[in-house]
Amino acid sequence: MDQRYHREQEGESRNTRAPPTTTEKVYMGIALAQAIIEVAIVFTVFGLAVANVPVPVGKAKTVPVYLAIFIMGQLFCVLYIWDALRHRNVVQLFLQLWFQLSILTYAILQIPQSYNALDELDDERCGAFARCEGPGSLFNVLRSLLIVTPIIMGLAGIAFIFLARRIYIQFGWAEFHLVSASPEMRLYSPPNIRPAQDPWMHRQYQTFVSLLKMQLFFSTAFCLAFLVLVAIGTSQTTELVLASVALPLNIVVVILAAFVVRREIKWLMGLVLVLMLVCLAYFIYKLASMFLPATGFLYINTKITMALFSAFAIIMLVVTLVFGFICISNFDKGLAVALQKKTSALPEKVQAQEQRMDLLETPPSDSGPQIA
Repeated sequence: MDQRYHREQEGESRNTRAPPTTTEKVYMGIALAQAIIEVAIVFTVFGLAVANVPVPVGKAKTVPVYLAIFIMGQLFCVLYIWDALRHRNVVQLFLQLWFQLSILTYAILQIPQSYNALDELDDERCGAFARCEGPGSLFNVLRSLLIVTPIIMGLAGIAFIFLARRIYIQFGWAEFHLVSASPEMRLYSPPNIRPAQDPWMHRQYQTFVSLLKMQLFFSTAFCLAFLVLVAIGTSQTTELVLASVALPLNIVVVILAAFVVRREIKWLMGLVLVLMLVCLAYFIYKLASMFLPATGFLYINTKITMALFSAFAIIMLVVTLVFGFICISNFDKGLAVALQKKTSALPEKVQAQEQRMDLLETPPSDSGPQIA
């Protein structure tokens, strides 16, 4: 019996990831198209700004940084979606919808921020344009391009919402096979763990890992923007040192957390949660410092952007901490053993079921084991 089980496991591990369905291809295609168009527009805006304001001063220095962060967001979105589809992580796809809304908000805010940056410049500083703002100005040209970015993101977001529901149904079969129907979960789960709880543990694990990736983006974007826009241009070495330490510490914490939660090392997971609390305290301090008289002057040109990213980082850290505590409470219940199976190791019958649940097919009413 054991030999037969091991043979089945070895044969299963040789199976590759099921070919992507049309739904997945369309989802990924929309993400790529959005990123290519948005990055092309932003590079055009950046080129016009640099060509006409070669030596930016004051608030004008913030425009290239705003655009660079926006490009980072588009690239992150493509990688985040690709990673979610590759690992059949529907939780990550739903979080990507929230990320889409966040970057959409940032794209809308870019328009008034660009106006504020150019409004303080003298007209002779805007190169080939007669004035920096007003009719026939540099800002009017930039605005006509910047308005397109939130429109494209809004249309793409609507498509993502429709496709995410289809993928939710499709990926339910894979999750059932990998977790709920996993022999490892039955073998290692304590008697008090009901079968219905198994998929919830997996969903909580997926949510924690997905939040870690998004937290990494927002925290890194904030630290980089702070270093470029604020810390380097000030004589306050304390702020520069704190930001320089926070950036690598945040990256280390995220990588360590992803490693530890999969292998269920309790003491190390406890250390990770403590370090996350330290990071949370740092971002709360940074947000508060923007509105304190002693340090508020540092953010006179960047308050909106820095406040936005620090708020997003705080939200992500709080939610990540909550799911971190939930995950550590699920240790030693069999999930770690089940996760050792490759998510790509699905029998052909499950792969065939995924292919039937395609965009061109109507989802069956009894769509099988969904995990709500």
